[in-house]
Amino acid sequence: MPLIDVQDVHKVYGRRLSLVTAVAGITLQVEPGEFVGIMGPSGAGKSTLLNLMSTIDRPTSGQIYLAGQNVTYLKDHALAKFRREQLGFIFQDFNLLSALTVRENMVLPLTLAGRSVPEIEKALEQTAAILGLDTLLDCYPDEISIAQKQRVACGRAIIDRPSLLFADEPTGSLDSKAATELLRYLTTINQQIATTIVLVTHDAFTASYCKRILFIKDGALFAEIVRHGSRQAFFQQVIDMQATIGGGGSANGAFTSGP
Repeated sequence: MPLIDVQDVHKVYGRRLSLVTAVAGITLQVEPGEFVGIMGPSGAGKSTLLNLMSTIDRPTSGQIYLAGQNVTYLKDHALAKFRREQLGFIFQDFNLLSALTVRENMVLPLTLAGRSVPEIEKALEQTAAILGLDTLLDCYPDEISIAQKQRVACGRAIIDRPSLLFADEPTGSLDSKAATELLRYLTTINQQIATTIVLVTHDAFTASYCKRILFIKDGALFAEIVRHGSRQAFFQQVIDMQATIGGGGSANGAFTSGP
């Protein structure tokens, strides 16, 4: 069973003579354990599609199933509960609370969920180890680098082991070194704890870490490419498709070797 099943989804904004179609009849599936990227020119509907799949927004028509649950018409309370239990989010802006330490920011979802202290401590220890944050737990956000802030945000997103992690331009604020570091951590999360990741990006270097890329144009699926060989070869495929679809580029610099 697909973890994400999007069925003929449309999203239209505005009314009457000022209607704008952001998503135009998209159907797609994402299987458990995948690392999927969504790309396309500016205004193509990438972030709108991510918002629909991640329950941040609701479709105008069509159905969305997550982990077998039809979330399209869930009431706000049920939707919030589902989101809290099943989904993790990483955004370009880290949204860390400056008055809280790294430790407190990371465990906030567990604290709000009323988890026991032993549960929280175990989850924190495991997550900090995965993301290399062990030595930063008592620091405050303004005492750490931008790259470290994004890793903290990532830690907060996965500390409760969501089945799905949604990332909207997570490397957009990072330089090439920090972006590479974060992407390697995301790969570790995908492989070691089997978290399914859906990532929106305009950047070919970032996309090369995914295993499958869906290209969106004018609110519709335009093409799909799947990584079979090396990441460098996949990077070139992404560049070629961007040239075909029109728009994009590698904001984080030229390809560099690495896993």
